[in-house]
Amino acid sequence: MHREERSFSIELALVAEFDEAYEGDEDGFAWAERFDALLKPRLVAAITEALNADPRFQVRAAPRGKDPERTLELELRFVKAR
Repeated sequence: MHREERSFSIELALVAEFDEAYEGDEDGFAWAERFDALLKPRLVAAITEALNADPRFQVRAAPRGKDPERTLELELRFVKAR
């Protein structure tokens, strides 16, 4: 069997800035929790929908050891026409 692979990465850096009076972890990363609760599920759904748009490709979860809370690891497999 001949196999070809290629990767495509999207890296999203989450950043919050606070004024000079900020003294540390007072907010408890509420801004990051907001991303996790509201935006991350929509982002994953949009990516999955886009990848499923072409029936010649199949998308599946492909965990490769990274933290699943911080990394979405997918495999997009091209399906040869029959």
